[in-house]
This record gives sequence, C-alpha cells and structure tokens, in this order.
Amino acid sequence: MIVDNSTAVVWTKWLSTLGALGCASFSAFDIYPINVWLGFLAGIGWCWVGWRWREWSLIAINGGLTAIYLLGVVRSLI
Repeated sequence: MIVDNSTAVVWTKWLSTLGALGCASFSAFDIYPINVWLGFLAGIGWCWVGWRWREWSLIAINGGLTAIYLLGVVRSLI
C-alpha cells in the first residue's frame, strides 16, 4: 500500500470524516435531505482518498455507500 499524505489528501480525509459524522448526526435526528447530501459528499471524498492510497477496501465500502446516498440525493431532488 502506498500512502500519499499530501496536503490535498489530508484535507480531504478530514473534511470527509467531518461530513460522515455530520451525516450520522443528522440521520440520528431525522434531518433530511442534508444527511444524504453529507453522506454522498463524504463518500466521494473517501473514495478519492482510497484511490490515492491504493486502498481498495476504502474504495469498495465508500463506493457502495456513495451509490446508496446518490439514490437519496436523487430522491430529495424529485
């Protein structure tokens, strides 16, 4: 595994972590649709970090979650 700790990766990692925590918090209080938007954005961020790190498990879990949250995003728009 190659770990890239460039400034962009570190910022994306922490912003995506905050987004994921926000998503969980808003979901706990049933605040919709911001919860699915935060989950979607956090998933994209973590997929990118996983790609930069060549960590396929991060890409798999966050890719799946991003696809699920995308359905929620689409639902919130229609």
